Amino acid sequence: MDFLNFFKASFFFVITKYIVIVLNFLRSIIIASSLGPNSLGEYAILVIILEYFYYTNLGIFFSMTKEVSINLDQEDKQKYIKKIINNTVSFQSINSIFVLALFAAFLGFEYYGFFQIQIFNTKYLIYILILGVIYQAKSFIFSYLRLYERINEMVKIEFFSSFFVFLGIYFLVDDFGLDAIFIISIIGNLAVLVPYIKKMSNFKFVLELKIVRVLIYVGLPLLLFNLLSLMITTIDRIMINQLVSANREALGIYHLGYLLSFGVMTAFNSVIFLLVPKMLKQFYSSKEVYSLMFNQTKLTEFVLASLLIIAIITISPFIETFLEEYERSILVMQLLLFAYFMKGLAFLPESYLIANNKQMNTLVIFFLSLLNASFLNYFSISFGYGIYGVAIATIGTFYIYTVGIFCLYFYFEKVNIYKGIKRVILRPTLFMMVSAILLYENKITLWLIFIFLIFYLRDFLIYLKKIIILSRELLNPKES
Repeated sequence: MDFLNFFKASFFFVITKYIVIVLNFLRSIIIASSLGPNSLGEYAILVIILEYFYYTNLGIFFSMTKEVSINLDQEDKQKYIKKIINNTVSFQSINSIFVLALFAAFLGFEYYGFFQIQIFNTKYLIYILILGVIYQAKSFIFSYLRLYERINEMVKIEFFSSFFVFLGIYFLVDDFGLDAIFIISIIGNLAVLVPYIKKMSNFKFVLELKIVRVLIYVGLPLLLFNLLSLMITTIDRIMINQLVSANREALGIYHLGYLLSFGVMTAFNSVIFLLVPKMLKQFYSSKEVYSLMFNQTKLTEFVLASLLIIAIITISPFIETFLEEYERSILVMQLLLFAYFMKGLAFLPESYLIANNKQMNTLVIFFLSLLNASFLNYFSISFGYGIYGVAIATIGTFYIYTVGIFCLYFYFEKVNIYKGIKRVILRPTLFMMVSAILLYENKITLWLIFIFLIFYLRDFLIYLKKIIILSRELLNPKES
């Protein structure tokens, strides 16, 4: 696909993502309003379990993306690519059966009284099992379509599954609660994916241990990249459930703030999802890595800062007006947006490390980040900051992780670490710290806009000029 068609398809994908964000936002509001803080806390725990199920593939979808993307344009590698894809499908089919058996054994032991789970109703685990398998298939389908730039098909899947689930929850959640949420999610996703799941039968069932070992060896560190956010979220949930009063109610309030902040970042995540293969290939083959890294990080920073400012201005009044019982979720959302702002900056150096087989070097940073999350959460709650302290701890954790990833990149590219951090990290650090303090002190939003303009007005004018020039070239290709 040439650049113009890729740009158009990507733009359409992002617009669809924004529509999906609106649907998911409204869905979150409906669920929160219907369930109340206590049941929403139970739902938060079940969602965490479902998200962990996604990572039972041992990272082979990530390694498939890496191996295929850097070899896709090479004619002599086409047989190797087919082997990679066939082994990925075959391994995950067997792996899913194994995980299902483990879940069944767990449910059997619980049913016969070997242990009891009180924090949530274990009947919902059946739904988690089914959804987990469906989401594994969906993840592979999206990874495959992304590699071959079949973006329009991804748009259809994303839109119709989200729209169907939204309608089902809107009409049924008041009467059937959590059951409605999970059953509708199963039906909505399965209905859209059936044609693609049938096509998966065209892949050959092949298990070559040598290739599977490569997929797992490459995939596990990549899995940790993607698992970090989930594990930090899990630590947050555990700390809130064990140390903050009101337990599941506090968990429900925090979860809504998390859902809103994560939803805002969905648009950014959808863009980088499309760009992963191109970034891997870029950092694998380019000889001008440092200039690319600096310029693209600067653009990424501006986009993320703009997104979070717009979200804070628009979403906060909405919660105040329509969901008064969740008013405490507003500051949680605002602080978590800055945490994801810092995490988003790590995307490009992560891509560089993956493309050049340096991912194993990130394990120390990964485990230090988790340890840091535990300590910061514990002390922030102990000092009386409650769920806001948990959100602040998340900012600190992602900040340390991002700085660590950039330091690794600087080391391998032989860039002076002090100069590199000053050039790339200093501005977002100051913006994040000043803005977070203003939000915590409950200053008016105008102050936040003022701070944004101080840091990013020059960037706004530069990128606006570039957008105008690019738009003219696209509209008048003959003149250009």
